[in-house]
Amino acid sequence: MSDLQQRVDPPTNGQGNDPESLVGHYFRDASRHNLLTERGERRLGERLVRCLEIIAAEQQLGEEVPRTIRDILGTLSESDMKSRRAKKAWRLIRASRELLIQSNLRLAVHIARRHSNRGVGMPDLIQDGNVGLIKAVERFDPGKGFRFSTYAYWWISEEVKRCLKRGRRVVRTPDHIVDELRALQNTTLKMHRELGRMPRQSELARELEVSPGRLGELLSFGGSEVSTEAPASDDGSLVVGDALTLGMEQAPEEALAPRDRRRLLDSILENLNEREQLVLSRRYGLDRREPETLQVISDDMGISRERVRQIEKTALARLKEQYAGLGDLVGN
Repeated sequence: MSDLQQRVDPPTNGQGNDPESLVGHYFRDASRHNLLTERGERRLGERLVRCLEIIAAEQQLGEEVPRTIRDILGTLSESDMKSRRAKKAWRLIRASRELLIQSNLRLAVHIARRHSNRGVGMPDLIQDGNVGLIKAVERFDPGKGFRFSTYAYWWISEEVKRCLKRGRRVVRTPDHIVDELRALQNTTLKMHRELGRMPRQSELARELEVSPGRLGELLSFGGSEVSTEAPASDDGSLVVGDALTLGMEQAPEEALAPRDRRRLLDSILENLNEREQLVLSRRYGLDRREPETLQVISDDMGISRERVRQIEKTALARLKEQYAGLGDLVGN
């Protein structure tokens, strides 16, 4: 067994190997895939170079296009391949991608374990480590002659470090927000030491060269999260989610009521001609902030007030005849 394989093998005891735990299942699945030997990795790299060159030549990609898995699989599909040779090369590239990922899963586990016990759970560290592994596979240029495991080590480590920077949060915080939060924390500690007290928000905003509004947003981002499944009673029979109410907020069905009323109203008005629809809409403020007077409507339409009144009366009579039982139907 190689030295690298000894370092990246899953743990043989402790919680991580609990068959009922998520991490335990992952360790078991990852251990099914063997590590590539140095010779096997070299042969896989040579095969990748040949396949990438075949597709690049057929598609006339030119020498300036990098020869990486991402540049081929990310932009071309098997249906784009014209010859049987190119189709076979495309499938081999895809199979090589899967093999590189599977054979290095334990490397991602090894790096994640090195950063455990730092406030972030192993599942999150492993997940981000795998993201780094996939990025490494897709960006790896086998034609340069470097070992993939060496190249992947950096990518996996960077993603794990980003995971540690974000911390254990339910909502994933973007990296640039995490950097701003770190700067805020460091500045707060520095000013606390210098002033002998906690700095005011206005002082922090000046020091960080941000607006008070932006500082307020950062402070809200940095607040701790509380799960709705967190216990709210001593015996655990009540959780936070049970105690949450909508308060002044509208219930979902109440929020949709205006839309439904508008659709019903539009359907009713379709039974009138264009002039009748216009008069009723303006008289009762159906499509504007406030109802309009007969005089305003008559001046705008170029007809007398009496004519406007007649149009209104005729339209209402027609609707009353057609929808006499509408009030009972909608519950009004």
